[in-house]
This record gives sequence, C-alpha cells and structure tokens, in this order.
Amino acid sequence: MRKFYFFALLMAALFACTQNEQARETLTGSWRYDSQAILDSLRVRQPSETELAMVEGAMTIYKDAVFKFKEDGSLIVVTNGIEQTGTWEMSSSGRQLTINLSGQGQPNDIMELSEQRLVLAPLPEAGVFYTRIFIPAQN
Repeated sequence: MRKFYFFALLMAALFACTQNEQARETLTGSWRYDSQAILDSLRVRQPSETELAMVEGAMTIYKDAVFKFKEDGSLIVVTNGIEQTGTWEMSSSGRQLTINLSGQGQPNDIMELSEQRLVLAPLPEAGVFYTRIFIPAQN
C-alpha cells in the first residue's frame, strides 16, 4: 500500500512540474492588453459609471503597453516609451503568476493561458477589479 501512495505522490509531482513548464513556455514572449475585450468583459458585470470610467482611463494609458516575459524570469514592461523592469514567477501548478514590479510581488490567478490569450483574475485587494486580458504583441 505504501508503494501505491509513493507512486501516486510521485506522479502528482511530475504532473505539476509538467504543467509549470508548459505554462512558462506558453507565457514566455511579448503580450499586450486586449483593451476591447477587457472593457467588454467589464460591461457584462454592469459596473458603476465610476468603475467603467476608471478602466476606460487605464486602457487609454496602457493600450500600447507591452509586457515582455523572458525565459530567465525577468520582465520588461514598456508603456508609452517608458521601460520598467521586474521579474515574474509561475507557481508549480502553472495556475498562478507572480509579477514583481517596483519591488512588490503581486500573485495573479491565471484564468486562461493559451498561445492566443492570457486572462488574469481581478485583484480587488490591489484595486484591480476587472479581468485583465492579454493577447500576443507583435514584435
């Protein structure tokens, strides 16, 4: 019976490592906000006028922002020609992404990750009450 539990535990650990590696590989590259998809998903929730105005303003500012996730875990965010550097880390399950910009690590739950789309859950505790939707950026 112990062998069975050991084998099951080993298989679970290997599966988690594989998920992490696949997620890391998929994420590596350049991404940008899909402003229209973000606003559309927000409107479905029927936000207050203030919430909608805040997100519309943020999308105006960040519409051209590019997030470059590098293989070594470094991150470069370019917004309106201004470059900011940081780091990123993927959880062992591949379901959480921690972005560290300006010395503040922020864990983000990954709702979807594919070659065509990255969707991060809202972070109300950080003032981000909308779903962040990214698509690949053209290099």
